Amino acid sequence: MEFQSPIISGSDLSVTDRLNLPSRRMKLSLEKSSNMMGAVSLASPNRHTMSLMSDDLSHTIFEGDPTFTRIGLAVPRKTLDETRVDLTVNNFSRKKHNEELMSILLEEEVPGVENVLELFESFFQTFQSYGAEHQVFNQCAEYESKCGEQVTALHKLIQMAPQGHSKLAQAQELEQELRFERDTWRLVASLYQDRLNSEFQDSEMESEEIWSGLDDATSEDDLVRQLYEKNAIIRQAQLVVDWLEQRAADVYHDSHYSQAEFYGDAVTGWENTLHSLTSKKRGLSTDNVEHNLVTQMDPDAPNREQSRRLHPLDKEDEMRLLRSVFARLRCGQLDEAQQLCFRAGQPFRAAILEGWKLFHDPNMKSRTDVANTKESPSGNPYRDIWKTMSWKECENVQLSVEERSILALLCGHLKALLPACPSWEDQLWAHLRAMIDHCVEKELRRCVNYKRQLQVLPDEYWNQQLTIESIFSTLAASRDKTLLAQGRDQYRIIQRYLIMDDVDGLLEEMSSWLSKGDNWSVHLRPHMLRLMAHLALFFRRIGRGSSDDLIGSILEAYVLQLVSLGRTDLAAVYVAQLPLPEDQIRLYAQCLVMVEEQQESCEDTERQRLLYLAHQVGLDVNAIAKQVVITLCNQGDVIQHANDASLQVATSAEDERRIRSLSWLLMDPSMRSQLLIQANTLMRGYLLRRQIDAVKLTFKLIPPDTLKILSELWESRTGLTDLPTEVAAATREYLSIQAYIDALDAFQEWFARFHHSKPKKTEASVQQQRGGASAQLSFTENLLKEQHLKQHQVEMLRWQAAVDSLTETAIDKLYNVLLFPDGGWMADSVQFEDEDTPRQQQQQLLRQSCIPHAALLLCNILTSTHRHSQCLELANVVASEQQSLYKVCSAEQLAQLTKHLRQAYVKLLDHGESP
Repeated sequence: MEFQSPIISGSDLSVTDRLNLPSRRMKLSLEKSSNMMGAVSLASPNRHTMSLMSDDLSHTIFEGDPTFTRIGLAVPRKTLDETRVDLTVNNFSRKKHNEELMSILLEEEVPGVENVLELFESFFQTFQSYGAEHQVFNQCAEYESKCGEQVTALHKLIQMAPQGHSKLAQAQELEQELRFERDTWRLVASLYQDRLNSEFQDSEMESEEIWSGLDDATSEDDLVRQLYEKNAIIRQAQLVVDWLEQRAADVYHDSHYSQAEFYGDAVTGWENTLHSLTSKKRGLSTDNVEHNLVTQMDPDAPNREQSRRLHPLDKEDEMRLLRSVFARLRCGQLDEAQQLCFRAGQPFRAAILEGWKLFHDPNMKSRTDVANTKESPSGNPYRDIWKTMSWKECENVQLSVEERSILALLCGHLKALLPACPSWEDQLWAHLRAMIDHCVEKELRRCVNYKRQLQVLPDEYWNQQLTIESIFSTLAASRDKTLLAQGRDQYRIIQRYLIMDDVDGLLEEMSSWLSKGDNWSVHLRPHMLRLMAHLALFFRRIGRGSSDDLIGSILEAYVLQLVSLGRTDLAAVYVAQLPLPEDQIRLYAQCLVMVEEQQESCEDTERQRLLYLAHQVGLDVNAIAKQVVITLCNQGDVIQHANDASLQVATSAEDERRIRSLSWLLMDPSMRSQLLIQANTLMRGYLLRRQIDAVKLTFKLIPPDTLKILSELWESRTGLTDLPTEVAAATREYLSIQAYIDALDAFQEWFARFHHSKPKKTEASVQQQRGGASAQLSFTENLLKEQHLKQHQVEMLRWQAAVDSLTETAIDKLYNVLLFPDGGWMADSVQFEDEDTPRQQQQQLLRQSCIPHAALLLCNILTSTHRHSQCLELANVVASEQQSLYKVCSAEQLAQLTKHLRQAYVKLLDHGESP
């Protein structure tokens, strides 16, 4: 196979091929055939689509439509409209299916966008499927493939839809965005596989050490091969060139697929000029256009006879041919460019494209075969002469820009090449080509033992001292506003850092985008966040990127984006990638809080599922559930309470949401202790604000067997019966609240029965109706009166019995609050190290409000039921030093209680009873 220099050859291998065949990658890149990029058929925008793309490859060398339409032998390809007609005629069912699909898609608010969201699941599955460290590049190839599938689907959608449809603008933007992402993954796989492989070699060897094994018989071919093997900078620069050429080929393939290059059978260059000259010689020419034409048909005639010109139609064809040739060279399609020259009847241009090739004579090496046959050499042995002349031609202002750019590309004349490169990608490609050409030429002239004196290249050539850093600095300092705007695109910024191998700088840059939000020129869209997150994970897996904090911030943003998009199933796996357990707990709890707030009523099955997903990836489920409840139940640092303990405040919707959030702690019996602690925290706040219904609703949520389960779990775990201090204090607090709620319920039931359910007499109403005394009543009326009286007495006895029972129950329940054992109601039986916590402050406030309130309720019951002696017993309880209840009562509360006790004492004296 004929050798081709790397300074022009692209890459005929896909990323997957590069991953599977690392040892052959560079060899094939140097020895590839002429159709190196012609087989690439990935979907790219058509010309109409490209015109709608901002800052994309639409403003490249393809903008001028380099399609050669007048000469050549290729069979014309059908246009899009013709293809649609063929589909209609040959396959009506297929067209009908497309129309139905199109109508369905156009019913969507943004056609195609919902389908593209499947990429989140696809990347998730790929990330899990290739979990091993050695599969990291298979993972990148799969990412690229998934993006490519969506690009193809979007491209088909845009092609099927009517041009200019109002709903397709966002679909076109999305197609462009996914193209950038696909190309970015392609670049990542290509560069970092080479970089990881080169870490096992010494890529910084001195030139003398590199060429120490060469002899006088070494050809230019062999030397450049070894240069690529040993010099990682040149090799990776060539990989970037291959990548840029493949991107250009993707765009060129679809945007110029309908070109028709030839009409007629003859293969003749400048056929119109030839026809005019022939006609003029025969005396048959009458066309004014034929005046002042060149007089000869050799390739140099237009330049030699500067006062004359080609036929206008030939001139037009010439310009289109040159543009097509350069476009194919931009795509790395050298052989296609040469074939196009042959088809256009200009073989001399195909020969010009051969002059740059490195010379290689296989017969220079010693041979061991008996026949001692000779092989044909390849390349140009006088490449230095050709390069010198091409350089001079690049500075010939008489040549067109297109022709000069072709020669500049082959001889490394950067200044002449740049005018044909309008986009950021084109400029980067031109600079890298010039850099590679300079390095190759430098090593050739220093290391190859030529048998003759080489032509001296101009000083301007050797002054092109380019490096990767200087190239990007030059692009950033450009005066072209379009070029600067393209360079500020986020995808291009990522690609720049990848090419420069500045992983820490890339992570820092991407992390800075998170805080800019919508102020950024291109705000962070979900797909950009997906790319950033998986890039960060890729770098961590291959051991690049020293800042876990930056990686963590990017992952956090992506996880929150997933939750906001409703992809809650995917969150746990990415949360588990955070290095610190406390960060994992905080982030996943934040996700669950978002789920709870997004849904009006989160079902227990949904909570169970989300916690199960967290458990599967090794997250601390108990700590997460606790953090969720703490966040949702946060009532602020300010302790609020109502001064009047007799008030009843209604339960708000926010309170109901807080109470429902406790369900996160019901998923696992091992979380019952936290359930008790968090429920107590809620109930303390509600009691202070006198939201009694909210307290009851919270209390009802706690399973009745909670205390039993706590004791059993602790005993099975430790063998001890005494609960730990925190749990024991929570249990005591729970029982205190239960006692107070039971006392309030008992009092309410007594109050309702005593004051609102007492039977009423009917005698007064009967006498009022008759208007006379009972003696004047008839026998029937007297009998009816007696029956009513007996019925009333029975009801009174039944009511009195119920009241007495409720009274005893209420008295007992209220005394349970006042005489709560082991230190009193809402008081810890053990001492904590910190005695001034918000919890203890709330407990003290509750004692100061609820205990006097319970005493007043008890006094109300006793005085209402004429149990005056028991009122005096209550006074002894309040004044007792054992309980010290009087210490938690304010002066006003004590005065009010004393007033009721004094009235009871007076009643006792009135009835002649001893107090």
